Amino acid sequence: MTAVYITIDTEYSPGLTLRLGAKAREEVFERSISCCTPQGQVGTGHQMDVMDANGVKGVFFVDPMPALVWGTGAIAAVVEPILERGHEVQLHLHPEWLEIAGDANPLPGRTGRNMHDFTESEQVELIEIAREFLMRAGAPAPTAFRAGNFGADDATLRALAKVGIRYDSSHVPGIAGSECRISLSADDRQVVCHHGTIEVPVGSIRSHGGQRHAQITALSHRELAAALRFCVREGAAMLNIVSHSFELMSRDRTRANTIVRDRFARFCATIAATPGAHGATFTSHPPQIGDGTGAAAMPHSPFRSAARVMEQLASNMLYGAS
Repeated sequence: MTAVYITIDTEYSPGLTLRLGAKAREEVFERSISCCTPQGQVGTGHQMDVMDANGVKGVFFVDPMPALVWGTGAIAAVVEPILERGHEVQLHLHPEWLEIAGDANPLPGRTGRNMHDFTESEQVELIEIAREFLMRAGAPAPTAFRAGNFGADDATLRALAKVGIRYDSSHVPGIAGSECRISLSADDRQVVCHHGTIEVPVGSIRSHGGQRHAQITALSHRELAAALRFCVREGAAMLNIVSHSFELMSRDRTRANTIVRDRFARFCATIAATPGAHGATFTSHPPQIGDGTGAAAMPHSPFRSAARVMEQLASNMLYGAS
């Protein structure tokens, strides 16, 4: 069986908060988490509706750092519905919230966009603070982590090992210019123990000139379905997909992106309809060292790539560039 991890980075937008102001928590929630649009909500509640309808469990990497500004109640509003519906909560962390927190910054004078902007000891402190906020909001102790912007480095992995978080999923072999600074290459696509933490790379497929990462906005349904069929046929252990709580919205966070919304729904239905595939979480199907995480060995299809480019052009014209 191929385990399909649908991992959703679930976050109040720090950029939107900076633009709207710290008093705009409810609006930021509506444009980052619930994702209210004239076409209905397309955020975490909608994503769970779709997954539930297809018997798929999701992994929601929740960023609790906004608790520095709004308290843990703001995080509980995100966490509680996820847990009530039987999906998994894991730890996400955007250090940008340190700047927004002002005097409440637990590392006075220290700010940065990515985890790798901080020393190892500072990263230990940030992870411990974030984990505490997440658990105060009602989540179980997290066993997996993903850095905001994928911006981890080897010190992040050592910090996770020190605080007892077993898995990281910040390495993205399919993005050549990602903000990840972990010392793994684009050829490192299997689960591996690295600096004391088990690294679970984001999946990828072979594309023109290299790889393309397995993200709902980055691949067409045709490519996602082909990758899943390839993984099942080849006996691959998993397909690790990344998405975001706001990913089914337009770029300006005002409308549903119907192309991406429908792609997500079709892929969940494809998982349910594919013998040999099932939705999984870090708890229900713990990653094992040596597991493949994507379908990069699948032969590149120029037809699928061209069709995706056309679809993405239409999406960008209608809803803004992803």
